Amino acid sequence: MNEKDQVQSSAQLIQKDLGLEAEFDLGSVVTVDRLEMELTRVVRYLLDHDFNRLLNALYRIDVGEGTVKQILELALPEEVAPGLARAILTREMQKVALRQKYSGSE
Repeated sequence: MNEKDQVQSSAQLIQKDLGLEAEFDLGSVVTVDRLEMELTRVVRYLLDHDFNRLLNALYRIDVGEGTVKQILELALPEEVAPGLARAILTREMQKVALRQKYSGSE
């Protein structure tokens, strides 16, 4: 799987796990940096408007509780959304890589 395919698969997984509507369409993102930037925008929106939904999504995605606590408690306010976005992206990309590895179609 090339990087573009991995990014698109990760974007689709994030879209599903966060229950994002069309206004946050991540399906057309093709680079990791762009996906992280768009995801940061989504996380910032959820922090401001639907914190419980964000926490539920972080649990579903399986971002470690320690990681989330560390970001929420220790990061500067302007770094919370980017930090959570990076944690989500890292975890979702791990899932895509593991699924690829164990599907036998490398």
